[in-house]
Order: sequence, then C-alpha cells, then structure tokens
Amino acid sequence: MPLATLALTISVIWLLLRGDGSPGNFFVGLLLAGILIHFLRRTYQQERAFRRVGDIVHFIIYFIRELIVANVQVLKVVLSPNLNIRPGIIAYKTECTTPLGITVLANSITLTPGTLSVDISEDHSTIFVHTLDIDHPDTVCDGIRRGLEEPVKGAFE
Repeated sequence: MPLATLALTISVIWLLLRGDGSPGNFFVGLLLAGILIHFLRRTYQQERAFRRVGDIVHFIIYFIRELIVANVQVLKVVLSPNLNIRPGIIAYKTECTTPLGITVLANSITLTPGTLSVDISEDHSTIFVHTLDIDHPDTVCDGIRRGLEEPVKGAFE
C-alpha cells in the first residue's frame, strides 16, 4: 500500500474512533499518521510516496505559471494590430520514458495556450507540437523543457 493511502486510511480510522468528521479531526488524523509512519518507516519501504506529493504540487505550480505566461503571450499576439504570426509544427524530443509521463506532458502542452500536441512518434520519444509562432522553435522547446517537462519528470516518473 502506498504511504499516502496508508496515511489516509489511518486518518479515516482516527475519524471513526473520534466519531466526529470535522476537517480539524481529519488534519489531526493526518498528523498522527505522519508521526506513526515516521517512526515505522524503516519497516516500510515506500518512502518516495510523500516526496512525490511535493513533486506533484511543484508540477502544478509550474504548470499554472506556464499557463499564465502563455495566456499573456497569446493575448499580446491577438491584440497586436499587425497579427504577424507564422504557425507551424515542431518535433519536440522528450526525455520522459513512462506512458504516464509522456501523456501528462502532451496534455500539459495542449492545455497551454499557443501550443497543441498533434502526435507522438511510434517510439514515444518525440512529441509533434503545433505552435502559434514557429520563428523561434528553440525557444518553444526550451520553454517546454524547463516549464513543463522537468516538473513532469519529477512528479510522474
């Protein structure tokens, strides 16, 4: 059983023993579960589960930041009087290796304004991305790598 599931199970048991399902009691149950797991962690081998929660929060923060930046960039392009864009497709070589990591990365690219995941190569090493402006493909690839792929690798691989 993953540690997060174990902690939630201990918290629910705590709520049942207390007979009160308030958020405060649930938090106390989580706290007690954390203390219990901390002292028993040598007998339990899945320490990575709690660090993964932090990595997922890190990914969400980076994704929201990338979402805001991309929205502002697309807004500038749309509101510019001379709408000088050159849309195109670039091949983005990904370092993600698991199906979950590749899927989350491709979906994150699609959800970010100005980019759209079109296809994934047969060997799952390249994501084809439609971008609003292909004048600077290295900048787009660098933005995907720093803003999306690195947090995805930390959280889902």
